[in-house]
Amino acid sequence: MISNQNELKSILEKIPDKYWATILEYAKVISLKASKGELSDTEYLSSIPGMTTSIVKEANTDINEYKDKLDW
Repeated sequence: MISNQNELKSILEKIPDKYWATILEYAKVISLKASKGELSDTEYLSSIPGMTTSIVKEANTDINEYKDKLDW
């Protein structure tokens, strides 16, 4: 835990002030989710049958296999 805190502190020290409001809002959202016992986004997606396989499959798909324009 201390290692994570030290790493976070080190990262935050390098981030310009203009980004702090965004970081604070994100931290509040995560804190609220944690206090409610909600799943993280990764845990939620992993709980959906087939989702992990689908994400990995798409991540491994060559970009040239996609169309430039959508059919809809």
